[in-house]
Amino acid sequence: MAREGLDVGFAGLAAWQGPATWGQRTIWAPIAWYAPDDHYFNIALPLRLRRPVPPADLVAALRALLTRHESLRTSYRLGPDGLLAQRLHGAGRLTVRLVEVAAEQDLAGALERVAAEEKAQRFELLGDGLPVRVCALLTAGEVVAAVLTVAHIAADGTGAQVVLDDLRRLLAQQRRRPGELPPPVAGRQPREQAAYEAGPQAQARSAAAIALWTRQLAAIPASLWPEQVGPGESERWWEGELAAERLDAASRVAAGRLGVSASAVVLAALGQELGARTGCAAVPLKVILGNRVSEEQRSAVGAFAQNGLVVLAGADQADFGELAQAAGRAQLQTSRHGHYDPSALAAAVAGEEQRRGAVLDLNALFNDHRDLARPFAGELAATAPGAFRWRSRWARQDCRFFFGLAQGSGGPIATLLVDTRCVPAAQVEPLLRGVEERVVAAALE
Repeated sequence: MAREGLDVGFAGLAAWQGPATWGQRTIWAPIAWYAPDDHYFNIALPLRLRRPVPPADLVAALRALLTRHESLRTSYRLGPDGLLAQRLHGAGRLTVRLVEVAAEQDLAGALERVAAEEKAQRFELLGDGLPVRVCALLTAGEVVAAVLTVAHIAADGTGAQVVLDDLRRLLAQQRRRPGELPPPVAGRQPREQAAYEAGPQAQARSAAAIALWTRQLAAIPASLWPEQVGPGESERWWEGELAAERLDAASRVAAGRLGVSASAVVLAALGQELGARTGCAAVPLKVILGNRVSEEQRSAVGAFAQNGLVVLAGADQADFGELAQAAGRAQLQTSRHGHYDPSALAAAVAGEEQRRGAVLDLNALFNDHRDLARPFAGELAATAPGAFRWRSRWARQDCRFFFGLAQGSGGPIATLLVDTRCVPAAQVEPLLRGVEERVVAAALE
């Protein structure tokens, strides 16, 4: 049962306005494209408290949180040039939604339901609203859990976790030493990141990144799928999922044998599979780069991720071991050149398109979310090919092909989202299994 909310006011804090950071502008592009269905990008994190706390303690902790992390009180607007700008608010108010949970209710279930509700509600990012929401779950008048929801432009996955952990620390400190704050989390604030990006060091990094992109763009086909294979399904985009215990294990075994990362092994297998299916000698795949390489960025709250491009040359013919080595080198090179001005990249793409007289299709993506530091300690022979199932279908998406690896609730999963006008739905499972078979073969050599 919902009840009247709690107000968390703040005032007298630093205020500022200026250009958005490169990371903010990068994530803004898909957010704006998906609107009004951009709730897809929201990050909703549940927090179950070890001990109930009075609502006043939550208010104090949230006020400190807003003070410490400027991204949570930053709003956005489009300038006359069409570029995104940010505005840091020195005063404002966050209203916490309250939900009553009876003592006999399933708190875990209630927390999951509230998190789903919060994630499904979009943020009005162009205006003066805050890019953060909090819902508190109360039992007998005390806060027993909360859901923290942030807009993706305010924090990426790492940054959102920093905020949640800091809220947990602030609540614990409120209980132990009321009025005394723990040390703030280190890391650049968005306005500091914007100032850095305007300086010579970041400008030089951007120029080097754009030079790499320019060389890569000149070496790739205009599209992996130059012709549509048919009208596609009525819901044009389909996503399949393969239980990937065997794929995950084999990639780690092959990585040890080849001296590369498990991600490079899967990337090479995907490149070979696409090369064989499309006949393209060079397979370009966009990758998502976290860009948290400096000390100032590792614990910062903000949007830092940008896209890189990995080009697998000779993917249709190369020896697998050689291709995996090349994939590893390409990943490393791309990760070192992941921070750039989005406007400069747009100009580089437009320049290559003008040179060719053709539009470049840069809509095939690879994203590996696995914990790659974890070694495989089992026996590969004990793993079986994974089960396949269909996930979601969409009438609208902004990519043609998206291969992902992640840790699901039941173990590793591989997912593939395709535009069925380019890749028929009937090819999704065979393609996923083809990648798995190539990785397993590499592990067993």
